[in-house]
Amino acid sequence: MNFGGNEVVYNYDESGIVIIPVPYDETSTWMKGAYKGPDAIMEASVNLEFYDIETSSEAHLKGIFTVPPVLQKESPEKLTEDMYYRILTLLSENKFPVIVGGNHTVSIGAIKAFAEYFDNLTVLQLDAHADLRQVYEGSKLNHACAMARARECAHVVQVGIRSMSAGGSAVC
Repeated sequence: MNFGGNEVVYNYDESGIVIIPVPYDETSTWMKGAYKGPDAIMEASVNLEFYDIETSSEAHLKGIFTVPPVLQKESPEKLTEDMYYRILTLLSENKFPVIVGGNHTVSIGAIKAFAEYFDNLTVLQLDAHADLRQVYEGSKLNHACAMARARECAHVVQVGIRSMSAGGSAVC
């Protein structure tokens, strides 16, 4: 399914925006289900109004192409590496990547790529949880560690945080 349904169908070469669905849930803890997010967003996207009042523009006219979903489930290391290289490739092709993911592990490699490509990157996190653990369940790439990894390569602004681990408040 293409983002926006039949109203927005462009080929890769003529599209400035590339949607990357990543239905990943392998490092989720407690309740699983984040992997359903990309499909739900793609399905809902057919109901969007594409005109942006604030900018008086229609971003979809830049072309939106949806690549096949990233189905890497072998390890969080492989997923992170895969996302890193995919984002760097898209940026080098002058594309605007949009990652529609499952859990926060999906963002780790992408943030690293954006931080290497753009000087002085700031990541805005809208979340109830800080996700600043250095390691969780034996992995530095767990969903609960995503913003700790982001702080290693970019500035981070967190909004909406209501809970965090005791060691998460230290500023790098």
